[in-house]
Amino acid sequence: MSKIEPGSLEELQNWVNSRIETQVPFRICGNGSRFVSTISGNQKDIPGDILSLKKLDGTRFFDPDDMVVGVEAGMSIRTLQGMLAEENMVLPVNPWFPDSCVGSVVACNDYGPNRMDMGGLRDCIIGIEYINGKGELVQAGGKVVKNVSGYDLTRMMLGSQGGLGVITAVNFKVMPRPVEPHGMFGIFRDEAWLSQLKELRKLRIPLNWIQALSTSDSSWVLGMGYSGNKLNRNRIEGEIREVFGNTLNIQPDGKSYSGQIFTPGEQRFTGFLPSIRDAWKMEESHFYVFATLPTEEIFTFPFETFRKANFKITVHPTGGDIHFMHKSTERKEQLQHLEKIKSALIHADSRLRWVSSTPKCSFMDLGKFGVASGYSLVKRLKKHLDPAGVFFAPYYDLEFDE
Repeated sequence: MSKIEPGSLEELQNWVNSRIETQVPFRICGNGSRFVSTISGNQKDIPGDILSLKKLDGTRFFDPDDMVVGVEAGMSIRTLQGMLAEENMVLPVNPWFPDSCVGSVVACNDYGPNRMDMGGLRDCIIGIEYINGKGELVQAGGKVVKNVSGYDLTRMMLGSQGGLGVITAVNFKVMPRPVEPHGMFGIFRDEAWLSQLKELRKLRIPLNWIQALSTSDSSWVLGMGYSGNKLNRNRIEGEIREVFGNTLNIQPDGKSYSGQIFTPGEQRFTGFLPSIRDAWKMEESHFYVFATLPTEEIFTFPFETFRKANFKITVHPTGGDIHFMHKSTERKEQLQHLEKIKSALIHADSRLRWVSSTPKCSFMDLGKFGVASGYSLVKRLKKHLDPAGVFFAPYYDLEFDE
């Protein structure tokens, strides 16, 4: 296996063109922070060459007054958020891993606790640059919010998993950091918080994020974030207490919830998954599946069944999504866990994604839950945009009837 790390855009484009001419496929990565490259279902088909963009990590522009920034795809999300923080700004998205590069976060369409309340990548991207299947450098969108020509191409690359081209730079609209962010937290012995949260949603309280995590003693810790001056915070806290009573504690951002290894909402802008995985002692070979489903389905989901079966669960109820983790390492047991999750997904729009597993598990195991609706059209688009078949992405190679 060899890793190619171009030091300039010109060098990158020349290398990609050489691969297109010889029709030799390759994998695309940034800083190698993700586990999904091992989950293809057919190890012999995985290309040995990996294209890394981590050296293409420059800033194209940053205008705090217009609240826009453009960076190269190899910049880590941690570095980008640090640069924005110096101007009291933030990109209000929830990357999974702090060392993931910007291109990887976009290609995988990471999201988390605040997607429904503060927006996700789809709402923040205003422009993108990528190398297409003909070796051409394509620029779509723009540098300012009101100039978004080529916006459909920008959306097309979001969540493309590296199969439609090499993302080289991304332009974002950003926002001022939340004013005096706080959270209300509580521990629950069962799933009673679900019905209370459903009631809270009817009040349309301006929350920034919601996250619930199962704990080592089979309880739940729930967190809800909000921000604003003291008067606004007091109003929000009062409305939350009308539903939850005095079961929740208040604390500002950056303070850990007493007695918990991981506090909901931590690292939500810079990569929240590693701390959760560390708290639960999860390894790369352990079972880990990410599910997306409608908010209403989350409120009726049988969490108790999974919690009692020793699953570790992270829930973002408004959005919504669920992270299922289990310490099983054998393929047979992991597939049983997967089928258990599938059987609990009722809505036709529910989807599943591997985050980690034994290498013997594959995208095919997810079945129809692993692909978007209209998957046959997606495969046709892949063949049209990558005629030489050089952008390796197992997602586009699945075979089943829709």
